[in-house]
Amino acid sequence: MQLKSIITVIAIVAAGSLYGCQTDKFKESPDGYKYQIVREGTGETPKNGEVAYYHIVYKNEKDSLIFETKGEAVPIPCDTAQWSTMGALYKALATVKEGDSIIVKIPTKTLFDESFRAQVPPSLNPEGEITFYIGAQKYMSQEDMMSEMMKKSEEQITKDKETIDSYLQKNGITAQSTESGLRYVITTEGAGANAVAGQQVTVHYTGILLEGTEPFDSSIGKDPIQFVLGQGMVIPGWDEGLTLLKAGSKGTLYIPSSLAYGERGAGGVIPPNAILKFDVEMVKIE
Repeated sequence: MQLKSIITVIAIVAAGSLYGCQTDKFKESPDGYKYQIVREGTGETPKNGEVAYYHIVYKNEKDSLIFETKGEAVPIPCDTAQWSTMGALYKALATVKEGDSIIVKIPTKTLFDESFRAQVPPSLNPEGEITFYIGAQKYMSQEDMMSEMMKKSEEQITKDKETIDSYLQKNGITAQSTESGLRYVITTEGAGANAVAGQQVTVHYTGILLEGTEPFDSSIGKDPIQFVLGQGMVIPGWDEGLTLLKAGSKGTLYIPSSLAYGERGAGGVIPPNAILKFDVEMVKIE
């Protein structure tokens, strides 16, 4: 597994719960790492097939931060057979009980050889040591995870619809709606038929956050964007919203987060669960 892979499935530990209680009393594991339990949980270790939610941050031997992922804990499917072959890091994760906070120290070269399965980056000392601060938030079945995700998604969709409608009412804007929660206003009616999936469209746009004032992206002053509609090449709100336009049409799309970048956001510019407002012009349909 590459370093990038492990980074994408871990998030930062609550700093106060891990950093505030450290001592030098580390124990040696026969699996090639040192560990210290900072807070002991009341749950069990993850079972095969469960989804484990961890918060993790890691540093080098000079206490310099290597990486942290902020936000909610991210799920990692537990495969005990695979974990047993992936070195000290995964063997350590297998011992962490639900609710535990634990510090794990692993020799850098061992970590990259056995767990990350990649070369040690030049920025790190191969003879050094990496310290992981791990917090196990919860473990659950695949079914429970899917149920929880569906519930959160439905709650966010309802919240976004209410937020958009409140914004429209506050600003005296009359918009039309689609079943998905997309709101739209056609300001200039074009000619011909609406765009449909599979056609190439040419579009000018300016995007801002719903309550924002400055665009986070715009094609104005540049060439318009071209892409095939309905192929997932753009956010779902565009794939749906642009089918409401004819060639020459101009309008505004109010896109709920579920049809935009969701809980992950994008590029450090669009925050999690952001509602987006796009002024769009359908330049051409082919």
